[in-house]
Amino acid sequence: MVTFVISLADAFRFRFAISPVREVVRLARAIANPAALFHGCNAAWLRRQRSVVKQLERAHDFRPLLSLLSARCDYYPDFLTPPPSAFVADVDTELSRIRATARERVQEEIGLCLNGNRAIEPDVQQQLRSRDSCDRISSLLAALWDGLVAPSWPRRCDLLERDILHRARSLARGDLSAMFADLASLVTREDRHLNIRQGTSGTHVLDGRGLTLTPSAFIWPYATATVDDTPALTYPARGNTSLLSETDPADAENATLANLTGSTRAHILKALKEPVHTSGLARQLERSPGNIADHLLVPRSSGLASRARVGRIVLYSRTALGEALAVGVRPRVDSASNPAETEFRTNVDTGPALAIHRTW
Repeated sequence: MVTFVISLADAFRFRFAISPVREVVRLARAIANPAALFHGCNAAWLRRQRSVVKQLERAHDFRPLLSLLSARCDYYPDFLTPPPSAFVADVDTELSRIRATARERVQEEIGLCLNGNRAIEPDVQQQLRSRDSCDRISSLLAALWDGLVAPSWPRRCDLLERDILHRARSLARGDLSAMFADLASLVTREDRHLNIRQGTSGTHVLDGRGLTLTPSAFIWPYATATVDDTPALTYPARGNTSLLSETDPADAENATLANLTGSTRAHILKALKEPVHTSGLARQLERSPGNIADHLLVPRSSGLASRARVGRIVLYSRTALGEALAVGVRPRVDSASNPAETEFRTNVDTGPALAIHRTW
């Protein structure tokens, strides 16, 4: 278990970030160690990509990359995962940063993986110890990105952004423990200590450097702590199973909702479980952003959905009434947030159904 010791100065320097290159590296590591690192929906997703993987293998020799990432179970070169420089980093920029790594550092970190390892073929070892090894590895990462990750990246990035929004809301409603409540088996907080369950162990004082929180679609069911000049925690994002289907299945519950609101609006209401923008909804439901915007007018005017601006992005989410309609749970009324409805409930003793009807 790795423990980060957090101070108030560190708490002010917590930030979220999304790194495309880190996702590619984790995917490559999982391909190199499928039995140990690929489980559940990720394994099912990779099985669907078999034809793409075979095409990539015919076009590229991935042995240097896969051998490097599987040489040790407790370490792989740090230069492959540069700290994200933006909230959503650009993959080309990150690959350029990998290529710009000093040759001495590249050979030192590759050596930590290869020294004493006789299982790696001699010609692969020679490629990894060559002067152009960094360019070779970054080119293989770029090929994996183009062939496997890039086609689904918009939806995958939407998923990671929704996870960040969910955890930010949990933090606002509770505290740091609330933000990781659904990851209790992997990440826990005890006073000033943030504990991450992983294979290595140690206690590290952040000392004002803060912590970068990086959700990942390829790390489940693990979490990892990175201990360097830019400490980071990588954890499994919520909702990975949604990537297995192009659209949500129209089960019996969805069909009932569709009879009331229409099929498209029913799918939109179901998809608004977490805040999302119109482009994200459009990708998820395979419709145009304009079509989604038109269909959102009715849920908004009926009190089923609301919107909020975050920077340049407008996010839509279900209201309490929309939640009740989508999942069949009677909404709780907060008198402070909705006094008009509370007054209606108090003065007209006809039960919750009439109050819902009036809001509708």
